[in-house]
Amino acid sequence: MAALVASDPAAAAGVETFWRHEGEPLVDRIELAWPGRIAEILPLFERPEAPRPFPGITALLKELDRDGLLLAVVSSRRLAALHRGLDATGLGSHFPVVIGLDDVTTPKPSPEGLILALGRLGASPARAVFVGDSDHDVEAGRRAGVIVWRAVWGLPVAPPAPAHPNGTLLLHRPEEVVEQLRRLSRPEA
Repeated sequence: MAALVASDPAAAAGVETFWRHEGEPLVDRIELAWPGRIAEILPLFERPEAPRPFPGITALLKELDRDGLLLAVVSSRRLAALHRGLDATGLGSHFPVVIGLDDVTTPKPSPEGLILALGRLGASPARAVFVGDSDHDVEAGRRAGVIVWRAVWGLPVAPPAPAHPNGTLLLHRPEEVVEQLRRLSRPEA
């Protein structure tokens, strides 16, 4: 985004639209924000960058691994870019299942990717939790029949309200994933 706006200051007008459609396929977001410019702008997003995990993510994944939980990634990114990012950050080994845009016929908010991941993990929707970071993720999770939590710790938007309008639990720190999982696993008194 910074490279695009630096080379074309007028492109700043599309930034809000681009982020408002977070969770949709990248090419759709580009077309909405900068109509007719996909061929020009997409290469900026596909450049190999050195991604960094958000602070706390590596420790979270190690703890989830120690707890024996099965993990998957379901993304609206293309598989090649998704694997590149997971490998570059050293996070790929935590996810035996990775589902990208190439694996589905209908992207989120369709539940197709989540259902595919659950099948590959051999997991039941009733025993699954999906942590997503967009409204599309929340809708896909609800339609897949899984518990849905929304991660708001890394979003480039204004601070969120304490609860999502549709009642979805908002997680403000990666550590909250483990805290909430422990709450789920406690027997009711």
